[in-house]
Amino acid sequence: MPLPIALGIVLICIGAIALSFGLYALLRGGRGQRGGIGPLSERGVHVIAGIRMTLIGAASLAAGVYALWSYFN
Repeated sequence: MPLPIALGIVLICIGAIALSFGLYALLRGGRGQRGGIGPLSERGVHVIAGIRMTLIGAASLAAGVYALWSYFN
């Protein structure tokens, strides 16, 4: 299997997983929990982590699509 295809498939899988975890952390994470880290509540920690995971997932997904697109064109 050529390297760009393998890299594209791996990046798309990583992107989909990171995007799903990020969206879950944004939509559901931290509800009904108490505590936190310093001045941030548990919900705030999940929002920060969710935004970070969503951005990383979107970037990985885009890089994987670009790797496949560049190979086939």
